[in-house]
Amino acid sequence: MHTNSLESRRNFIRNLAIGTSLAFLPASSIMASSSLIAPFNFRKGAALLPLHYNENSLGMSNNALSAAKEAITLYGNRYADGAVDELKQLIASYNQIPPEQLILGNGSTEVLGAVVTYAASMNATLLEPSPTFGDVRSRAKARNVKVVQVELGDNFETNIEQLKQRADKLKGPILVNLCNPNNPTGTIVDKKLLSNWITNAPSNHIFLVDEAYHEYATSNPNYSSALPLIKNGKENLIVTRTFSKIFGMAGMRVGYGIAAPKTAKKLDSLSASFNLSAAGIAAAKASLLDKEFFNKSLNANERAKALLTNTLDELSLRYIPSNTNFVLHRINSDLNSYTQRMLANNIKVGRRMTKDDGWNRISIGTPSQMEAFTKTLKSFREKGWV
Repeated sequence: MHTNSLESRRNFIRNLAIGTSLAFLPASSIMASSSLIAPFNFRKGAALLPLHYNENSLGMSNNALSAAKEAITLYGNRYADGAVDELKQLIASYNQIPPEQLILGNGSTEVLGAVVTYAASMNATLLEPSPTFGDVRSRAKARNVKVVQVELGDNFETNIEQLKQRADKLKGPILVNLCNPNNPTGTIVDKKLLSNWITNAPSNHIFLVDEAYHEYATSNPNYSSALPLIKNGKENLIVTRTFSKIFGMAGMRVGYGIAAPKTAKKLDSLSASFNLSAAGIAAAKASLLDKEFFNKSLNANERAKALLTNTLDELSLRYIPSNTNFVLHRINSDLNSYTQRMLANNIKVGRRMTKDDGWNRISIGTPSQMEAFTKTLKSFREKGWV
């Protein structure tokens, strides 16, 4: 996700409080917090559009919601041991792996934390592209792990060759952190270069591939998960996935990691026990079985993204082709002014995530939400703001 994990989408409680308060504030209060910028008439009194944390605006499937409610009612006072085993079996079947290769997490960030702890115990150096999701970097710094970054290319692509060259110059164990597709850019890595690197790397080079947006990217023939390499026995590779994105469960905090058996066992011992709730487990199980919602979620994202990119094309605003549920695009403005003007119109957009100002990462909402956003963006052009 990000260049500043303290402001990340994972900071659920703070963001929920902010979003809820903004949703119920009168227009005058929002204007006051946005330098007294007057909203457009069509945005006065409009519902808040939270388009800043890459959440799935569809929410969970109805089946998942019902399952979560039932689990709270029937089993909220019980430990969820049996349900955890059932979820493991479903996730294992979904990914065609043995259950013992899974590490469950209270969100995939818990698994990321376990990987960092594992790497820190080896006195590893963290190597990653920049910008990328910042959780791993923040956890590494908290454990006094040295961090080495390699800037993305001109088109915001992850430069595998440069990362490999840098890795070859570092001494000792290395944790290579790759978000694929990358956040905040939406780009994917060169699958052949990555596969060759992982296949031929020394055993003390540990690869962490965060595939939070995996399901959105599978339609791109140039994308490939790193999971097949684990199935082929690579012990120095961990893949992480989440229920937060395609399944709309960001608030339920369910994620997982996949590794070869020995590595998975080590990482599982570094994760917290009893780390999933009965409600989250039930919702995750129902989500995996709800193929109709999965397709609906995927299709809604594609339709909404097309609405956005068509508008960006119309306004000649450059954007990075995305394999996710967000788009990084030019705004022809400094980000602070753009953010405040959007907030005055009750739209929350992404914060600064790039080295150069003038870019914004916008999350994809529902098609109707993106219609509202693009209408606002076009009005910004009429004002000469973008």
